[in-house]
Amino acid sequence: MRINRISLYNFKNHSELKLNFESDITGIIGHNGRGKTNVLDAIYLLSTCKSYFNPVDYQLIKHNENICSVNGHFQNGMPVDLQLTIEQGKKKKLKKNDKQYDKLIDHIGLVNVVMVTPDDIELVIGHSDVRRKFIDICISQTDRVYLNCLSEYQKVLEQRNKQLKLFAQHRHFDAIILESYNSKLVPNGNYIHQKRAEVLGKLNQYFNEIYPSFSSGTEVVKFTYESDLNSLDFATALNESVDKDLTLERTSIGIHKDDIEFEIDGFPLKKFGSQGQSKSFIMAFKLAQYKYISETLGTQPILLMDDMFEKIDEVRAQKLIDKLCSGEFGQIILTDTHLERVRKHFENVNKSINFVEL
Repeated sequence: MRINRISLYNFKNHSELKLNFESDITGIIGHNGRGKTNVLDAIYLLSTCKSYFNPVDYQLIKHNENICSVNGHFQNGMPVDLQLTIEQGKKKKLKKNDKQYDKLIDHIGLVNVVMVTPDDIELVIGHSDVRRKFIDICISQTDRVYLNCLSEYQKVLEQRNKQLKLFAQHRHFDAIILESYNSKLVPNGNYIHQKRAEVLGKLNQYFNEIYPSFSSGTEVVKFTYESDLNSLDFATALNESVDKDLTLERTSIGIHKDDIEFEIDGFPLKKFGSQGQSKSFIMAFKLAQYKYISETLGTQPILLMDDMFEKIDEVRAQKLIDKLCSGEFGQIILTDTHLERVRKHFENVNKSINFVEL
């Protein structure tokens, strides 16, 4: 998968911007505030229909404007033109080769990307929903059944939680109503759990192959999948947690509580890992995601890397460059504030490289 060009209109801080991506590696160079990261986010948006950084769509529209659009031309055997439009007060629209999707979910998986940013430290220090979002995006790009199950699970979970609140408000409980939600929640939750366990197992394998490329130490690192369903039957657990759910007015058991535990030398990375170790861990984790998508689909995703050389030492930077230029990766688009720094990092690589200054 490659992107050949992109056009932005009233997207974040860009009134109008057009860029071509002709090389294996494109470096987008500019001072902070010039909108380098926004270009990467626009590409990510065309892949997932969601911004990597802004959860609210209208926040993507340039200030004092009512509409924005992102147009991208991709190549994966056949050319694909995508146009995504966001307008104040309306649902966002996506067209593929001038034909509008009825449902945005039908687009997921066509354009595959992996994004790496300094904000990814939240994978280590952030709430569990950050790590669930990571694994959901990873699997959704490769498994349409998973994506549909996840969408249905989230919808039914919201309905079940609303019903629990109504039970509390009216001081009335109806087991038959609750069972109607359970019957939909269980099969979707079981599939999601099974798929997460399978994929995280593969990611662990890839991760352990990649991590030594960034580490100069002898630390032992791993991550484990934490889930209620690892040891419980979901249907039984839902029935046994009714009293607790009624008290809390929300569903207390299920894959929406899942987490990924990162460890270094047997201790939580969040508490005992150094900054360098955390960065190496995240980089290896993201590249494991890349390898999983690439090997599952048989096509290389686009790798988007935001300011990865800003706060990384020379040794780790060179190890990263060597890894990226090893032949395992396809098109790479990265940002940096210093042109000469990037030139130096990539001066001896065997890939074509081009620089764009904003």
